[in-house]
Amino acid sequence: MSWLNSPKRLFRLIVLFVFSSAFLLIFLPSFYSSSRTETASDAFSDEDVALDLDRTTSVFSFNTAWDEQTNPWVLKNSIFNTTNNSFLEKLTSYTIEGHNYDTLFNKQPAATQHTQVTIVVPIYTKEAFSKLNIIASWSAVEVAFQVLIACPSQFKPQIEDKLDKNKFGIMAMDRAAITASATGSTFASGTAGAAIWLQMLTEKDITTDYLYVVDENVPISPYTLHELAYLFRAKQRNDYQDALIGTRGYAISPKLVSDNFCLPIDNQLPLNVSQPVDMVLGAWLLHKSWLPHVMSDMSLESLQLPLGYYLSINLKQQLNKPTIFLPSADRHTNLNKLYCEKVKEEWTKNTFWKDSVAKNKYPTALQYRFMSEHSAMIVADGAKQLVSLYPLLCRFKKYPVHLAILGDDLKREIVEHALTETNCQHHVQLHDFSSMKDLKDVSSMASFVSAVQPRILIQIKPAEQSSMLKYNMIQAMGESHQMAAIGLPEKEIPHALWISDLSLEALSYWNKVQIKLVVITDRRPHSLSRLLQSASKSIYLGDRADLVVNMEQSSDRVTRLLVNSLMWRQGTKTIRHRIRKGGLMPAIVESWYPTNNDEYAVLLEDDIEVSPLFYVWSKYAILKYRYSGNSEAHRLMYGISLYAPRNLELLPAGRVTFDPNSVLLPAGYPEHVPYASQVPCSWGGVYFPEHWREFHAYLVTRLKDLELPKDHQVRLISVPGSRSDKWKKSWKKYFIELVYLRGYVMLYPNFQSFEAFSTNHVEFGTHVKSEKRQSVIGTFMVPLMQRDTILSQLPNQSLPLFENLPVLDLWGQLQTYDSLEEQGSKYHQHVSTCERTYGTFDPQEFFCRVDGPPDPLQEFPSAPKKPKPPVLVKDAVQPIRYNRVFEYTREEEEQGRNELLEFGPKPIDVAQLPTVEERFNNRDDEVLDLESDLDTLNRLYLKLNPENLGFLEEERLAMEEEEEDEDIDEGDEIVEDGM
Repeated sequence: MSWLNSPKRLFRLIVLFVFSSAFLLIFLPSFYSSSRTETASDAFSDEDVALDLDRTTSVFSFNTAWDEQTNPWVLKNSIFNTTNNSFLEKLTSYTIEGHNYDTLFNKQPAATQHTQVTIVVPIYTKEAFSKLNIIASWSAVEVAFQVLIACPSQFKPQIEDKLDKNKFGIMAMDRAAITASATGSTFASGTAGAAIWLQMLTEKDITTDYLYVVDENVPISPYTLHELAYLFRAKQRNDYQDALIGTRGYAISPKLVSDNFCLPIDNQLPLNVSQPVDMVLGAWLLHKSWLPHVMSDMSLESLQLPLGYYLSINLKQQLNKPTIFLPSADRHTNLNKLYCEKVKEEWTKNTFWKDSVAKNKYPTALQYRFMSEHSAMIVADGAKQLVSLYPLLCRFKKYPVHLAILGDDLKREIVEHALTETNCQHHVQLHDFSSMKDLKDVSSMASFVSAVQPRILIQIKPAEQSSMLKYNMIQAMGESHQMAAIGLPEKEIPHALWISDLSLEALSYWNKVQIKLVVITDRRPHSLSRLLQSASKSIYLGDRADLVVNMEQSSDRVTRLLVNSLMWRQGTKTIRHRIRKGGLMPAIVESWYPTNNDEYAVLLEDDIEVSPLFYVWSKYAILKYRYSGNSEAHRLMYGISLYAPRNLELLPAGRVTFDPNSVLLPAGYPEHVPYASQVPCSWGGVYFPEHWREFHAYLVTRLKDLELPKDHQVRLISVPGSRSDKWKKSWKKYFIELVYLRGYVMLYPNFQSFEAFSTNHVEFGTHVKSEKRQSVIGTFMVPLMQRDTILSQLPNQSLPLFENLPVLDLWGQLQTYDSLEEQGSKYHQHVSTCERTYGTFDPQEFFCRVDGPPDPLQEFPSAPKKPKPPVLVKDAVQPIRYNRVFEYTREEEEQGRNELLEFGPKPIDVAQLPTVEERFNNRDDEVLDLESDLDTLNRLYLKLNPENLGFLEEERLAMEEEEEDEDIDEGDEIVEDGM
């Protein structure tokens, strides 16, 4: 190629190589070590550290002592061990044993005369003229053959004199001229570049179905025709129709840890059965239809490869044709030894061949023996992407990872050194695709993916539009091979390091999980704006997240304008507006109904604010507990809380302060361990589709109980000892009933200082005038996690397994899943006669009524209400009495009084005015319960924040001064609750 002759171009390449090498050597290890410190990734358990130390001292070795028990030739624990694979697929993956010589030759019929082959013999040196005598002596065998001599034009007259032109075809092909015009370079004899004349052969030149290309570097054997007949007998079996077969093969040692194996001389491998190899030696039996593909790769580095290896690579890449060695009757021949000596010498001298194998772009035949578990694949396009992906790359411990590097600024040797320096080389297999220049070269990566079959593809989603074409092509390639293609924005990779903690099964659902943001709002545009701004600034890991805004009938004009003008860039925006005010329960419950079992909803009321990491926490937990193959977690966990509660609300005596660590630490659980609780979270929570549908079905039947007469004798569902039983119009009351009956749980965060992913601003309504109530905010507001410390705070830097989570009941007491199940089952029998089912998500089994008296109504103590202050009256002036004198007759006076009463204002009938209960009939009972506990909550707040005592004393004095000047009656009236 002309660019090789450009000194400026060559100089620039050398400079680029030097600078990229220095960049990776200096920056990559230091970056990785610093990133590990920042994310506290060195906080693995002692067992993990010990495991890493063992890995650093272990050396890969290839065991050739075949034993049925300890080291069988036929593998049982391979990812390719499936019943749907063909014989060749099983043979190349070592999951089936090959055939012996007797089966392939003696038990197969001879090839029919309809089978014809063209033997192609290249003669490009005068020393090769000796082959002509053997060719002239060939006589008819069981295979009908023709001979085609490929030679330079100056040799053609001499060859014509030695051979009969009527029996042998002679084609003049000046190899030097063809090679120079095609590549601008010359190649050594025996390489693919020296055999570029193969590209000139067309189906018109070859009239037979097969051609048999003989290696020009070795002498022709008198037994060549007999070997050819053997190959065609093997071809009679359909098992080998789609393979490149031969009686001599070369298998490269896995990871180059030992000498390579030349068959049939080296006896470290079984020689009595057919098996996959990396190349066939001596001659190559090709079908005519393969000709357009055998010379498809015209890159300079590929043309430097030996012809046999080059043919095997191209046939595997382009047509998925494997290379198979067939056992022969006599393996210890001088010709076999010569072939093996030649190929071993070529391996020693041909640095291009060694470098191609070291790049690991194509799995060698023996590498398939080590694919016993599924893997992930990470693509780094350039040094910058590799630096960004490196912290994630080195965290994978549970399964192998294939790292594919692209780009001119990445060199394999530098990356290998970086992996070794950071102790990441044991679980990462490097594959060098840096030679990919054009987008069409993605097909070479597709061939590698087809061979290795990774289940996950991870790459950086570029911000530049110019790089999207290559990204999309690699994504499409991965998806076409049934891989879950994950594209992460480069800046958000530090927030996705937990990917390495998830199983491949869980990660395969990465793109199937759909998390929607469902917002419920009324007349609080400032609160809604705060929520939407916090959600828009959150981290979404490159995912699509749709937004649904549900506006109440009474939403004001500012709220509607805000929602209509919102630009939501993470996905689609859907707006819904109620035409009739129904209260908070229908507003929440009817805001979302899942379309499939992979759709999730983050329910957010407008007085909530979310952390930038709320989506990260949600997606991690969903994949961990919903898609890791744990059926119990799938059945029992109904959601994920973003909020970290500071009090318990369901105790009969009312709310009390609550710190989960006060229960978990004495029980032996580690600090900051997340826990599973039965209490549903209404201040920012992710709800799961099956459980939400079940809740809908439960409500449809359960709400019919409200139509029963007061003197009914039906035993209704009522959670014993739960304060929620008095919340007549709260959706949580009924969800708690379902949770109690099923034994369901919700995941709650438990980070330092109640750090959470959502908080509540406790905005009761527009008529809150007393600053005294605002002191309650401190009891409910929690700090939002701004800096990503999720992994560094979690025990062992990962979410616990579902069975290892601490379990709390509705009242904050430590329980087990079994005890919750037993509790729910016992109450189920108390209220219903239907049998209990598991995993059906059908609540109708709870409504088979029991014959018996209803349970007595539960009574709960309530906080004493503060008496209203008396109305103070003070006369401003002394009253004046007026005596009216009328100059009308008695009849005129009576008539005037009647007219005045008829046209004047009418007195107000107080009895006809609506009661307070009727005016606020849509208020949530949970809010009323909260208001009745205001004094108790104030005391709780002072216990948590004693430093505010001085502030509250000043507030009290200021309020007393106001009460002296104004006639106010605070009461407990709140127009609308935002909870």
